Amino acid sequence: MTGWRRVRLWTLRLGAALAVTAIAAGGTGLLWLRSSLPQLDGDLRLPGLEAQVQILRDRYGVPTIRAGNAADAAFGLGFVHAQDRFAQMELMRRSGSGRMSELVGSIALGFDRYTRGLGLRRQAESQAAALPADLRQVAEAYAAGVNAWLGARSGALPWELAILFYAPEPWSVADSMLWGRLMAISLAGNWQAEAMRAQMATRLTPEQIEDLWPPAAVGDPVTLPSLGSSGGSNVWAVSEPTVLANDPHLGFTIPNTWYLARIETPESVLAGATTPGVPFMVLGHNGAIAWGLTTPYIDTVDIVTQPEVVAVRRETVMVRWDDSVELELRRTRKGIIVSDFSDTLPKGWAIESPAFRDDDRTPEALGRMNRAQDWLGFLAAVRNFHSPQQNIVYADKTGRIAIVTPGRTPDRRGGFEASEETTWSRLIPFEELPRRVAPRSGRIVNANNRLVDESYPYHLSREWKAPYRATRIDQLLDAKADHADIQNDAMSLSARELLPLLLKAAPEARLQAWDGNMDGQRSEPLLYMAWVREAIRAVFADELGPLFDDWWAYRPLVLRRVLLNRPTWCDDILTAPQETCKGRLVLAHRRAVTFLGKRYGPTLPPWGEVHRARFSHPIAGRIPLLRDLLNREITTSGGPTTVNRGGARFRDEHNPFQHAHGAGYRAIYDLDDLDQSRFIQAVGQSGNPFSPHYDDLMELWRDGAYITLESARTPAHRLLLQPR
Repeated sequence: MTGWRRVRLWTLRLGAALAVTAIAAGGTGLLWLRSSLPQLDGDLRLPGLEAQVQILRDRYGVPTIRAGNAADAAFGLGFVHAQDRFAQMELMRRSGSGRMSELVGSIALGFDRYTRGLGLRRQAESQAAALPADLRQVAEAYAAGVNAWLGARSGALPWELAILFYAPEPWSVADSMLWGRLMAISLAGNWQAEAMRAQMATRLTPEQIEDLWPPAAVGDPVTLPSLGSSGGSNVWAVSEPTVLANDPHLGFTIPNTWYLARIETPESVLAGATTPGVPFMVLGHNGAIAWGLTTPYIDTVDIVTQPEVVAVRRETVMVRWDDSVELELRRTRKGIIVSDFSDTLPKGWAIESPAFRDDDRTPEALGRMNRAQDWLGFLAAVRNFHSPQQNIVYADKTGRIAIVTPGRTPDRRGGFEASEETTWSRLIPFEELPRRVAPRSGRIVNANNRLVDESYPYHLSREWKAPYRATRIDQLLDAKADHADIQNDAMSLSARELLPLLLKAAPEARLQAWDGNMDGQRSEPLLYMAWVREAIRAVFADELGPLFDDWWAYRPLVLRRVLLNRPTWCDDILTAPQETCKGRLVLAHRRAVTFLGKRYGPTLPPWGEVHRARFSHPIAGRIPLLRDLLNREITTSGGPTTVNRGGARFRDEHNPFQHAHGAGYRAIYDLDDLDQSRFIQAVGQSGNPFSPHYDDLMELWRDGAYITLESARTPAHRLLLQPR
């Protein structure tokens, strides 16, 4: 045998040995990661319990927690949250505290700067310290349940944490407060629109800016008409028979924001949507009352161009595998200097809002809401619901329905733009915030649409969402439709309104008979959406220039306003000839057909194949191989303005119609028999990809199906937690 052949032979042997070793190591690694699956049956003795707690899981992994008191029930909730979603909880508390860089290095430094600048951790610690004794006992018991899981587990941590080789810190009450702070800042989004308008003011007239954010029309549905002085989500309540339906809309992730649970104690039964890390029921019923939430899009934030700095704090961000970073963060009397931690606003500009106050007591309000037994008790609870501001719709077993919009709301001077100083000095008194009890119509509907009419004495907003979803809900309620059919309705009233204007300019045969139904099995919605996308670009991109991409979205009201009343927008300011709206729509149609032909060929696919709901993992979604394994996608119906909302990002040239935002949770509370209430969440109960409950609710959710959270009679799993 020659030397060269020997080298080749030994090279092959070595390669084979390395391959076998790699496969064995990979298999061992998978077995190790699989050991992160929780114990679902048997007995565990744990510190921190007063008495035994039963954890009964149904076939979808939804737990029923039975305990002798509220504290032990909270312990059980903390334990099951940690079992199924601890990685999600850990990422949440580190994100809210500005401590992600400690885990993953400098790649997270920009995000840590941002959340440190907002001061969310300090607010959370203030909220934890301010909890009254009874609710603090619940929050501490919840933290004890999380920590009991950390101490009792025998397998690997969830894969996201296991690969980082670190030991998690004990859970604290302040950690549980962070989720609410993150939601408060994410739902107070009007400051971003103010910032965009401030930039547009250098290019556009005030009249043009108003065209891009048109005020509500006279005939638009108003949730509380003639109130006098007395987003995205859907909620409605009817009094006979008494039903409350709610589906909050957030961005899609895996695992989902929501976690279904039923909690039974001698005092009450709670059932609905919890969120991992939080010790209270966020959305649900307690056996006597039910409640649901929508975002009101009230203007609670100002951009201030010449703020007064009153305090400076310095913080150190620890960075794994790198040097620490020192931050200097300035505060104004009512907010923060954004340029200290972000480039979203010019140097020295601030955002100011009541949401930045350290005496926010929203967690206390949520805890009291969980316990309220009637309207007066509920109203007393929501008095301390400070931020994020929400429409809260209420129903009880007596047939009473009501709505209230609590929150610290500026009494402003009609502010709409950035200004040199804050446009408010006092808050609207709680007693004068929007509220209605037992309306004569026997119905309350809100879909982020206009909340009050001109008779309301305070300025609240000019950024209500378009009225189409609210109008459609009213239509279907008038028709006595089943509440599940309403939540899953895919009829687009905006398409019905806008399509005749498009077809008048360019008679597209494939859309002539289309009724506006955004059914995932039909191809017409794809052609329509592509046409509108290009129409908005053809009409507005020249005036907006580099700001267009940030503004670009499905805006049917704005486009319709231009086509009917403001045709000057249709002239392309970058060309000498004067273009007409008809010409712009013809051009948009041609561009849309070309785009679709290049992307999909001569035959259009059904809308659902393109409008796929994508549930992206916050870590794996950024890693090419892992995202294919751990992300989930599913075909869906609906569109941006249908009740079954399917929000998309027009500015995404690769996937402009992908379903990225919608109802991750749906509930229909039957106040005549609350055990027959219907629930669904979008993906699965577990955040562990080795679990069968990682995605087993996804098809049910897509198909408009529901489950009940009745008391578990024949559970699939039974775990008994006993005091040590």
